Amino acid sequence: MTDRSRPPEAAPRSLRELLIIGGVLVALFALSAAFGVFEHLSDWLLTREQRGGVFALLTLLAGGAAVFSALRWRQAAVETRKRIEAERGYRLLVEQAPVVIYAWDHIRPTGEASALFVSPQIDSLLGYSADEWMADPALWIQRIHPDDRDEVVARSEEADRTGGGFLMEYRALHRDGRILWIHDEARPVTWRDDGSPALVQGVMVDITRTKSAEEQQRETQRRFQALVERLPAVTYVEDAETGRYRYLSPQIEVLSGYPVERWIDDPDLWAKALHPDDRERVLAESETDTGDSWSGDYRMLRPDGRTVWVHNESVLIRDEDGRPLEWVGVCTDLTEQKEASDQVRAAEERFRAIVEHIPAAVYLDMPDGSMQSVYVSPQVETVMGVTVEHYIAEPDLWLQLMDDDDRDRYERSYLEAVESGRSWEDEYRIRKPDGKLAWVHDETTFITDADGEPLFLLGVLYDVTERKRAEEALRESERREHAAAERLRALDDMKNTFLAAVSHELRSPLTSILGLSFTLERTTGLAEEDRHDLVVRLSANAQKLDRLLKDLLDLDRLNRGIVEPQRRTCDLGALARGTVATLETLSERHVVVSTEDAELEVDPAKVERIIENLLTNAVRHTPIDGTIWLRVEGRTEGVTIVVEDDGPGVEDELRTTIFEPFRQGPAAPSHSPGTGIGLSLVTRFAELHGGRAWVEDRPGGGASFRVFLPRAASAEIPALASVESGDAD
Repeated sequence: MTDRSRPPEAAPRSLRELLIIGGVLVALFALSAAFGVFEHLSDWLLTREQRGGVFALLTLLAGGAAVFSALRWRQAAVETRKRIEAERGYRLLVEQAPVVIYAWDHIRPTGEASALFVSPQIDSLLGYSADEWMADPALWIQRIHPDDRDEVVARSEEADRTGGGFLMEYRALHRDGRILWIHDEARPVTWRDDGSPALVQGVMVDITRTKSAEEQQRETQRRFQALVERLPAVTYVEDAETGRYRYLSPQIEVLSGYPVERWIDDPDLWAKALHPDDRERVLAESETDTGDSWSGDYRMLRPDGRTVWVHNESVLIRDEDGRPLEWVGVCTDLTEQKEASDQVRAAEERFRAIVEHIPAAVYLDMPDGSMQSVYVSPQVETVMGVTVEHYIAEPDLWLQLMDDDDRDRYERSYLEAVESGRSWEDEYRIRKPDGKLAWVHDETTFITDADGEPLFLLGVLYDVTERKRAEEALRESERREHAAAERLRALDDMKNTFLAAVSHELRSPLTSILGLSFTLERTTGLAEEDRHDLVVRLSANAQKLDRLLKDLLDLDRLNRGIVEPQRRTCDLGALARGTVATLETLSERHVVVSTEDAELEVDPAKVERIIENLLTNAVRHTPIDGTIWLRVEGRTEGVTIVVEDDGPGVEDELRTTIFEPFRQGPAAPSHSPGTGIGLSLVTRFAELHGGRAWVEDRPGGGASFRVFLPRAASAEIPALASVESGDAD
């Protein structure tokens, strides 16, 4: 075993043994000298002359052995201290490094051998202490992400089998469930006599942030590519040194007729595809240009023989040291524009012969942005409402006819188009001198000479007022159709809700009636008390079914306008108290009744239905231990019926629609949703008496439903504000 492999305390112990041996030898030498052992030996072996030399030699050897032992002890102590300091520094380095360092025995299969060593950073990386990690041989495999586990284990076993290194990036599961990306690299550091690895050391590094950044970069690149490849232009990135394309958008095939792969493989294809008449000029411009940007218009020949005009514009990207990296550019197809220019030039001679016979005003302006017209057709008087002379005399007259809010925007847009040498097209609103409003479509294009220099700015003015009106009418029609569709959709939803609710409300009492009837029919010997209870329940469900059918029939009659109130003088206070006494749904509820003697000419049956529906609604939206209040308040102009509860109340946006047929609030109980016609009948019966129904907040929380019935049908109904300002106690 070498010193490197010994524990730190081994070396000092060996030196102590050496010193002890040296001391023993010196002691033996001294004793031998004292007792004359050496003299006897010398008498036996040596002559007198030789004795003195031998004795001196032995003395010298003994002293030298002692000195050598002392020096060797000191040297070993120094080496041991250095080794301890080095080991301490190494341990500090291992435990402070931002990586996990580990070692394992190469002989044992993967997942069966515990790690011989793992640095404490394993706790920060995966949430397990070093002791836990080394105690469980299978923990490493268990923490590998299930989707990566098979491949990682296979690669590890391959490294074990071949004795080579292990290098892989995989996902692992933190103790708290988080997913981490780990870079794991290991290699043998010691070998056995047969050449097989004996000890493998490795490091694990958390690369989650790096992976996240790479994914973000890939996502950014995907978005950029998706954006670029949808532009109506060719985008490219060209290496500044080699001239090869690093990226070329697929639009190049539409423009040039050559696939992207051909452009990538052949860096000279651009020069080959140039039109012969333009090739020398364009290549010379490209080679002599030393700036950081380049642009040019030229023709290209497609493989099918067709000629296309291209506008190419690029900028040079440099690195931090100013060295050129790449050219980034855009190519656009100018063929249509060039053909349009050719057509304009071809038609210039026939221009004046036809412009004055078209239903538009044609003008020629100077191409310098001064807006000075040199010609305008007579139709300008029809389109703009001004004479030809007035239009030519005031170059910015078309701007003066606009609203102040529009003028700056259109002027800026027009001048920018002129300065950039491009066509301009827009629509704006003007007020003619006679005060009429009109919409004008204004469109311009440059007329150039044979060398491409602009001569004039050709413009056309169309009166598009009728089209604008038609578009607005169409938009309004679409809005109405959308609103109608929304109403139909809402009605369909209401219908579905109503059908579901009615089916529930009908099925419940019918089921009870059938069940009770079956029990009465089939069961003999029932006690009188039980039979009476069944009959009462049968009657209650029949009454519930009768009320539902009455509600539906009343709603239908009200919609057809065939219901007339059967008025007679009635004490509404007594009517309210009687309704509470007979309403079965209130049997287990706390109802506080406060009524006044309030006689009024009403249809008692309808008013009773109003009170029933309001109380039933309160029961439906109030907890079982809640309180319901019923008040009848007499006034000079009429009577107000108030039903309040301490339930959730009614939201502001529902306070009107809740009285519509089949409308239900969002808090309707799922076990008994109701039909959504109870409150509708309340407001319809109130209106039948010349009154009204509304809901407001109850002081202290909950809802306060109110119905006002006037003294006579012709009496004026008080406004909601005045009713709310009355006594509500």
